[in-house]
Amino acid sequence: MIKKLQKNITDCSIGVLGFRGNLLTEVLDKNEITNYTTLNDVSEITNDFDFIFVSGYYRIIPEDILEKPKYGIYCFHESPLPEGRGHAPIQWSLLNKRNNLTISMFKIDKGVDTGLLCYQYNVPIGKMDTYKILENKRQIGLQECFKSFLDEVKEGVIVLREQSGLGNYQPKRSPKDSELTKKNYSINDLWESIRMCDNENFPAFFKINSKKVILKYEVTDDCE
Repeated sequence: MIKKLQKNITDCSIGVLGFRGNLLTEVLDKNEITNYTTLNDVSEITNDFDFIFVSGYYRIIPEDILEKPKYGIYCFHESPLPEGRGHAPIQWSLLNKRNNLTISMFKIDKGVDTGLLCYQYNVPIGKMDTYKILENKRQIGLQECFKSFLDEVKEGVIVLREQSGLGNYQPKRSPKDSELTKKNYSINDLWESIRMCDNENFPAFFKINSKKVILKYEVTDDCE
């Protein structure tokens, strides 16, 4: 589906929502698109907006609000949609042994990560990539994905396509999922389980003698 814009993107009224919104405004600024407003909540979305761009907002947006912006509300998800809808996309990318962290930009509809796709951008996952490194790659990939979308919009069109293939939903992970158990029987298995853990918020741990032992890791180039 190709939708034509009735005015230049620089003349459009844009809203940016979510705690990663600064990543989007950086790209807008670099593209000399300055007619944007930073929003704190979906209640601030009105019919006056042409576009709303969202990153880092984890609440369901009501259907009546989705219909307010002229060209819709768009967000990002770190999986090759329709695969990997739902929660914890970085961790599930590692668990599913994907070679890339895929940033999918899509137009939000009433489903969960089911909207029409605008663009997908792949960031390679290295064997020694930690959660922190992948979080940085997520940010870089998100900005590159958004930039590619804006390049098309500058030409006066929005290109949207249906998600194709078998979709699946990844369940939410909890702090308990950071526990190292006997199933992690080799160094390689341990590393795969450790590197997806967030040192600050959900560190790896194991239990012994009724005690919880918390592990925090660091990767260096010193192999001596």
